[in-house]
Amino acid sequence: MKHIAIGKIFTSFFTTTEEMDGDGYDKRLGSFYTEFRALCKKHNIDFADSYMSLLGMEKYAIHSCDSCNKLMLNRDKNPTGFGEEAHNSELNWVVMDGGEHEGKLLCEDCLPSTHRWGQS
Repeated sequence: MKHIAIGKIFTSFFTTTEEMDGDGYDKRLGSFYTEFRALCKKHNIDFADSYMSLLGMEKYAIHSCDSCNKLMLNRDKNPTGFGEEAHNSELNWVVMDGGEHEGKLLCEDCLPSTHRWGQS
């Protein structure tokens, strides 16, 4: 019996308005996709499609977790999360919920389970 394996790969990187206004953003993505397509071809994997979402870090209170470095929303500062603008329900695979605990910004995995945004 034949099967098809369908996978997703989530990526993220930091950029600036200056990089986006110039050609640095396009060059970086172009280089990445060229190398990624070559890697897929080498392993006989079809590259189907991709998209990129740009999120304002200050607007959504996005930070890196002080413990594990995962991207997180500081829900103590932004309790509504991505709100109505969350047109991509898969954002939570890349940007987790989180909050502040004992002076540190921690993602939901690193927060104690007793914290409002902590996972048990």
